[in-house]
Amino acid sequence: MSGIDFDRLRAEITMERVLTELGFQSVSRAGDQLHGPCPVHRSTSPDARTFSVNLRSQRYYCHKCRSHGNQLELWAAVQQRDFYPAMIDLCHTLGHGIPWKTP
Repeated sequence: MSGIDFDRLRAEITMERVLTELGFQSVSRAGDQLHGPCPVHRSTSPDARTFSVNLRSQRYYCHKCRSHGNQLELWAAVQQRDFYPAMIDLCHTLGHGIPWKTP
């Protein structure tokens, strides 16, 4: 079996789409920067701002648990799964075809 084309997947699935699927509710927004409760360590405080996302760069960082990365890494971290199976799960969850690398 061929591998997943992760570059293509990052280009096709945005951070906003992953955040929406995770049910993320931002507490504040300044341009492309969102802040809110961290979905990785499952912050329950409705006014938490430890989780920061830059929609333009498609990157996130939590100032409490130190989790960071792109939208695909965020999905894997929240699902607590290894990266490859998490990407299969993400594609299935979003109804998105898996972009396989061609030999």
